[in-house]
Amino acid sequence: MSKSLTWGYEHPELKKENALMFFTWDLSRAIEETFRDNPEEDIDLTLYKTQQAVDHLIRTYQDIKINPECFDGQFIKLSFEQNNDSPIPLLALKTSPELENRIIAMQQRVQTEEN
Repeated sequence: MSKSLTWGYEHPELKKENALMFFTWDLSRAIEETFRDNPEEDIDLTLYKTQQAVDHLIRTYQDIKINPECFDGQFIKLSFEQNNDSPIPLLALKTSPELENRIIAMQQRVQTEEN
């Protein structure tokens, strides 16, 4: 993963109440960078490397203990799903229910604050 930009877990504004927001930014970045950095590899190997990057990201957020109740024991499993409208498979994220519910609540809170 590139170190050109600061990761959310390295950001000086990282606090308990915004850890999930930084995590979702980092999650998107980890997935994007892994696919960008491995364009010619076979898709299964890229999926494997992407899963490793996501697992590492979750472990990093667990290790910094900025909001342990959000990250401890949580997971995101990646897979490819075929879309009937396209020959290109879509990346699917299966998130542990507790983490998914917390992310949805965070997104709703942020959206409410912006309106």
